[in-house]
Amino acid sequence: MRIAMLAAGSRGDYQPVVAVGRALAARGHDVGVTVTSDYVDLVRAGGLRPEEVRFDLMERYREDVLSGEGMPDAWEGQLGMVGEMARVLAPEVTRTLHDLSPRYDGFVTTALTATWPGLFLDGPRRRQVLMMFVPALPSVWGDSSLFSVEEGRSWRNLAAGLRVLRSARGAVAPRGADAAGVDVGVRARARASWQMMTAPAFVAMTPQLVTPRRVGGRDVRVVGYPVAPLPAGSSLPAGVEAFLAAGSPPVFVGLGSHTLPAVRDALRSAVGAALSLGHRVLVQEGSGLEDEGGHGDHVAFVGDAPHELLMPRTAAVVSHAGAGTSVTALRAGRPQVPVPFTMDQPFLARRLHEIGVAGTPVPAGVAAGADGERRLRASLEEALAPEVVARAAEVAEAVRQEDGVAGAVAEIERALLR
Repeated sequence: MRIAMLAAGSRGDYQPVVAVGRALAARGHDVGVTVTSDYVDLVRAGGLRPEEVRFDLMERYREDVLSGEGMPDAWEGQLGMVGEMARVLAPEVTRTLHDLSPRYDGFVTTALTATWPGLFLDGPRRRQVLMMFVPALPSVWGDSSLFSVEEGRSWRNLAAGLRVLRSARGAVAPRGADAAGVDVGVRARARASWQMMTAPAFVAMTPQLVTPRRVGGRDVRVVGYPVAPLPAGSSLPAGVEAFLAAGSPPVFVGLGSHTLPAVRDALRSAVGAALSLGHRVLVQEGSGLEDEGGHGDHVAFVGDAPHELLMPRTAAVVSHAGAGTSVTALRAGRPQVPVPFTMDQPFLARRLHEIGVAGTPVPAGVAAGADGERRLRASLEEALAPEVVARAAEVAEAVRQEDGVAGAVAEIERALLR
């Protein structure tokens, strides 16, 4: 079967899509992946056909978000920014979809692209399956909806989801005409929303974090997070190996590679917190903190390195609670300190704490503030408590048994080959 995987976003959004696409190709399917210009090489390196959306999305993100005040704290503001990105992308997405549509039999979409077929393509509906990483659907359950705000079953969770729903629809189905003349009218938006809400769907996340339930009127299967095998010969950089061998396991601190001042400030707080507890620290490069100097022998920096090899050799992981990073730390059996910024990160941060493998989440804005180091120290102390360390090892055994790639492939074939 000819399958187009409609993907968009950052590197972390593409990596699981490429992992699933490779497995589909290995089963004899002809697979292409929509990809903005900044990640064409990533898709091609995975042995898949890039269907290029000629737009540097991350450059636009850096210009609009990182050079300003950053991502808004409230859902409505975050989704408004996503909607604006979708509106700007519309001309190139339209061109790409019209080009690829005759060459494929069905679509695999993600939350960011779920409306693309209905929004930008006329004619008969094509077979489609939605692969989510967290259900972006209102629910009373705090462990099954991206929009939930508290643990357990609560009407507050449903109310929060319903409040966000209008903004969410605007983000994935932007209204109005853009400067290039792509007019997203009422009929197209209605068609896109209907197709998104009625397409078969599954969740590509560990059931340790997203509990399988009936969400938004649908039984949504949870199949595990798609983890690609490491390439043969993968290793850590020599300098990192030397640092790891020179002392006790360090605390790893990585909040992405953004140069936003809030990221540097949060990293600085996390480094100070770990050092104050007597731990060495290994810090992800890319924020600019590495250029400030004066860090001493107990702090080292790491660039691109396989987290699958690095995290098992750490004492704890301080991260932004991104999907891939969180699952890698879970598989490594290391306790975590979540420092969430935006979108799915607050949900995943809360769930990591609720299942007992992480300290209390410290929102990025708090971590970057005057009280950040104290709050992060308290969370790190909590994460390194013996019962949390033991729970992290226990959960790791379960997560390592999951095969998210095979589970996703089975759901895609079930939906598209029916």
